[in-house]
Amino acid sequence: MRKIYLHGELGKRFGYEIELEVETAAEAVRALCVNFKGFEQVMRTGEFHVVRGDDIDKGRDLDLELCTTYRLGRAPLHIAPHVAGSKRGGLLKIVLGVALVGAAFLFSGGALATPIMSGALGGATYGNMAMLGVALAVAGVSQMLSPEEKKEEKEDSFLLSGPGSTYEQGGALPLVYGEVITGGVVASIGIDIEQLGN
Repeated sequence: MRKIYLHGELGKRFGYEIELEVETAAEAVRALCVNFKGFEQVMRTGEFHVVRGDDIDKGRDLDLELCTTYRLGRAPLHIAPHVAGSKRGGLLKIVLGVALVGAAFLFSGGALATPIMSGALGGATYGNMAMLGVALAVAGVSQMLSPEEKKEEKEDSFLLSGPGSTYEQGGALPLVYGEVITGGVVASIGIDIEQLGN
């Protein structure tokens, strides 16, 4: 049995730790869609990080191709919602929920797998080209769209109290849904100087 860890809102709704007998990440998503009502809808509307390994920060991040073909071995699988506006310099790849659900049903023996994939055996058809185009589009969206400006060292701000109050010009402002404990991001600040008395 493989341990699958759901993080964030997925964990709240469907459980933080689930054990399933699956070989790939696509099989895991398909099994979760079949066993939990509403899971497929959540996956279709979001973006997720899919990571193989004991630790979500140090594990191997899986893109769409690896989700469908890479055997997980004995390591657990982590599925975490992507925080909008965050950027980790390419450490984790973003897998669109719709693409992951589609891949799960096409490549892991779903009900439509045989009729849809049978065209691939007969030659290149419009459907095959459309699938290739969608795959390329998803791959393009999942990559980081713009390079992050290189910075030599992180500047900690002690001007404002609170955990991890760091900032940099041009940095991303994260958009987080749900409860979270985090440091602040200074969007704008000003200081006025007044002379009191003579």
